[in-house]
Amino acid sequence: MEDAANPIKKSAPTPAWIYSLLILVGVLGTWQGLSHLKIINPLFLSSPQEIFVAGVDLIKSGEFLVHLKLSAYIYVIGVFTGCLTGALLGMAMGWWRRFGDIVDPYVVFFSAMPRVALYPVFIMLMGVGDLSRILIVFIGVLFPMLFNSYVGAKQTSKQLLEVAQVFGYSRSQIFYKVVFPSSMPYLMAGFRNGVTLGMILVVVSEFFGASGGLGQQIAVTAQFFQTPFMYAWVVYTSLLALAFVKLTDWLERRVLWWS
Repeated sequence: MEDAANPIKKSAPTPAWIYSLLILVGVLGTWQGLSHLKIINPLFLSSPQEIFVAGVDLIKSGEFLVHLKLSAYIYVIGVFTGCLTGALLGMAMGWWRRFGDIVDPYVVFFSAMPRVALYPVFIMLMGVGDLSRILIVFIGVLFPMLFNSYVGAKQTSKQLLEVAQVFGYSRSQIFYKVVFPSSMPYLMAGFRNGVTLGMILVVVSEFFGASGGLGQQIAVTAQFFQTPFMYAWVVYTSLLALAFVKLTDWLERRVLWWS
């Protein structure tokens, strides 16, 4: 009788991170095995063991921290200013429709330009330095954030706007209490894209004449066929991007607590 009264308890699903870990172990194990059998040419693709040893050496020597600081400076300033400017401009375009209609052709025109191709122009105008690299990151992050915030503000529910008007909200109150919260999922999506794209642009910008940074080290080690160190720098760059994305996901869960 007691067993019949109680519903059957379903076993908890296996956490997703376990499957991710199993895939990682399988890929690394296969990779290491192929490298050990000399099936993979070590000149072009080092084994996981060699990459790990090279990565540890970079940390012990302090070289990783030195170049991390240089890239982090460009990354933080470029991503922060790009996301902030894109969010403000996109929200303004979505809120003031007339302004959005006027500015939209210019936004589409400049967003279609390949951002990396502008780097030689920035070097000619401002020289090889931090400012030119920051601008590359800034422009690359600006437009994804702008488009997301623009769509978020523009697609605010008309019913919410009408209810706010019935309650006597002023235009500024409608923006801060209705439009802005409604646009937050789009803003966080744009910020997530910007965080990932910003890291890519930092690395790419450092390929051209930088005196240091993660991208510069990837280029130098590749040029001298220091393959394990090159892949170690690539892995560190990818791990940093993953960490920033996970931090963004954590922030999104805190900000969008109602979703």
